[in-house]
Amino acid sequence: MLTLRQRGKARNWYIRGTITFGGRVIDVQEFSSGTSQKAAAEYLKSQKEQELVEQLMFGPRAAAARATVADALSSYLSKPKRPGSSDLLRVGKLNELIGDMSLADPLAAWRHFQDHYLAGYAPAGQDRYRSVLQSAINVYNARLGLAAVRIPSIPFQNERIRFLSLQDRDRLLDSYAPHVRAIATVLAFQGPRTQEALQLPWGAGGIDMDHGTIFFSKTKNGSPRSVQMHPRVEAVLRPLWEARSRPSSGHVFLNRVGKPYTDTRQLVIQGGNPLAKVHATACKRAKIEDFTVHDWRHHWASRCVMAGIDLVTIMRMGGWKSLRMLQRYAAVDVTHMKEAVLKLP
Repeated sequence: MLTLRQRGKARNWYIRGTITFGGRVIDVQEFSSGTSQKAAAEYLKSQKEQELVEQLMFGPRAAAARATVADALSSYLSKPKRPGSSDLLRVGKLNELIGDMSLADPLAAWRHFQDHYLAGYAPAGQDRYRSVLQSAINVYNARLGLAAVRIPSIPFQNERIRFLSLQDRDRLLDSYAPHVRAIATVLAFQGPRTQEALQLPWGAGGIDMDHGTIFFSKTKNGSPRSVQMHPRVEAVLRPLWEARSRPSSGHVFLNRVGKPYTDTRQLVIQGGNPLAKVHATACKRAKIEDFTVHDWRHHWASRCVMAGIDLVTIMRMGGWKSLRMLQRYAAVDVTHMKEAVLKLP
């Protein structure tokens, strides 16, 4: 059994000992009860003894039965591969609203979070929170050798798909202010998210002009990726690189006053797209309506599908976590092929 020992200047009680059940033994390294009151320390000791006996009797499920959502989120944050900044914000909100709820019924915790926080969120936004919670629980369960859980995905069928004709694409690119034209070209021909592009540095860790590659280190899903540079992108970036004496570090893209763009992904309250105004001006000049900055990503994915690139390759190049987010683009290919067939005499 466990024993108490009072020591230190604060005269706090310390707990240590062994717990035995059915021939199995757990050695408990000495730890502080955090109190100098013996009655309180005795209570904590008995609670610890009960917890360890249950663990010996029922195995890892006993620990899981006592666990909270906060325990799972803590395991998720301690992964060797740290989650991206957006997921860190989601972890904070999940912990705030359902951290004290039991892991014994993860679906109940998820429904509570949906009801009290996600009412105004689009289905895709809700599903990102669901994915983080499910991942956290499964990281925790894996450490205990327990089976993974599945929280049903949020169905969404209304995801926007928007792409330009090749003529409209080039007219819009030409309509941007000079300091934004290269950024828009990267968006159009490489398909990154806006901040993935804006925060690119020169050199092997970003725009590598010597090898013709682009490395996205800070991504939404936390997985860095390297892609081949498109010739159109190389054509607009090389003059910048040469004009700055071929740097190997520092931000590639600067705003109109020559400063790096703020990385809004690191802000607690994330603002709008920093290119929104200059993009709207370019669209007005090019006489293109209903096309947002983020629609360049839709344009890129759609054009990849039309070019016959398979969805798995597009997923890897674009930094999506699963094919589910790309299934909507499959219909683009069908429409494209139909139009091609109708052109036959």
